[in-house]
Amino acid sequence: MNIQLLPDLIALVVLLVVLFFLRRRHPHERVELWLIGLLFIFIEGIAHAFYRPSGPTHIPSHIVALDAYLAAGVIFLWAAATSLYSRAYTLRYLLLNTPLFAALLTTYALDVRKPLPYQIISAAGLALGIASPFLITRTLGIGPGWWLLVPQAAIWIPAFVFAAHHQFRDSAYFPLFILYFTAGFIFQRSLPPRSLGKICIVAGLVIWSLVFLFHSWVTDHPQYIDLAAQVWNMQKFLVMIGMLLVILELRVSSSEWYALHDQLTGLPNRRYFEDRLPLALEHAERTGTRVALIMLDLNGFKGINDSLGHDTGDRLLQHIAYTLRQTVRKQDFLARLGGDEFILLTSDLSPTIPASNIAQVAHDRIAEALQKPFHTGAHHLNISGSIGVALYPDDATDEVLLRRLADQRMYAQKRQIPLHLEPQPLA
Repeated sequence: MNIQLLPDLIALVVLLVVLFFLRRRHPHERVELWLIGLLFIFIEGIAHAFYRPSGPTHIPSHIVALDAYLAAGVIFLWAAATSLYSRAYTLRYLLLNTPLFAALLTTYALDVRKPLPYQIISAAGLALGIASPFLITRTLGIGPGWWLLVPQAAIWIPAFVFAAHHQFRDSAYFPLFILYFTAGFIFQRSLPPRSLGKICIVAGLVIWSLVFLFHSWVTDHPQYIDLAAQVWNMQKFLVMIGMLLVILELRVSSSEWYALHDQLTGLPNRRYFEDRLPLALEHAERTGTRVALIMLDLNGFKGINDSLGHDTGDRLLQHIAYTLRQTVRKQDFLARLGGDEFILLTSDLSPTIPASNIAQVAHDRIAEALQKPFHTGAHHLNISGSIGVALYPDDATDEVLLRRLADQRMYAQKRQIPLHLEPQPLA
């Protein structure tokens, strides 16, 4: 065993353990795939430690190392594509095309140095690569990804040509260059923008692909072998660190989302609304438009909780949030203030529309949304709500006064409505 590689293997183990525990706290299919892919890289590292240019461990360690690189690259590609393409399509495509890729690498690892086996595998790989999108389309009914023909041609045609010129190392390593470069390209598209982890992952995979591309050249220029060996190890850790950063960034993003949203309904919460209101009023002042502040309080909600239980009350709130989302415009801001109180900011209203018309439209739309049936067990609930509307700048130019006025109008309406609500049996 090459003792010099032991520190790298220990570092790989440490990073894998960290990723494993982060994955338990942040379960996600992509993280699971990353962990599996990196396990194959660790297997490659062990095989590399036992690799010798000759001797009994030469062929077995070479086979394991090359096929582990392939397995890791395929899994990274799958992880990159999960958020962009159909999971079933991607999985079947990779399962169809990976075996011949593995056959090519294994042929090289077995020290086969005749062109014919490489050319047969390359021709078969190209034919399958061209046919596989259409075969999967007939099975799943999903349109073929025509762009998939480009990487297939880039893998198999050069492999065939390199073998014809007895450049067997290039015949094996150039397809790995295409695989890892493609994975980096798709990660560039699929990971969130402005992500430091994304930069590390994409840079690591691109460097990795270039290592495969220049492997033959470095082998023919021994003076660069030490430098290449350092780069060979660097990109592995760059990819792993990038994956750890992406997980941490996702956790931070998730924490920020929960800080500004109601966990029950998924709507923005009071804090988010209080940040948004002054911005809406400033926008209205700049553009000469108006803002409607609409407050909604459900009638008889406490009676529902008392008679049917809090679980039913929670489901009702989720139902109301969903129906209101379907009613409001995309540019409107709907939030849950707490309990059974909701608030809606409607911006960019024309200054020529009478205030009474705006208030009436708000009442009618919200009342219509609340009338959508909600069934629970053997009952259905007839839902109504009290609504208060205040207009900026017609009613007030101060956000505190605007909220107070909408609140007063809502409670004035509530005092005129019976608060007792009886569940009605289903017909």
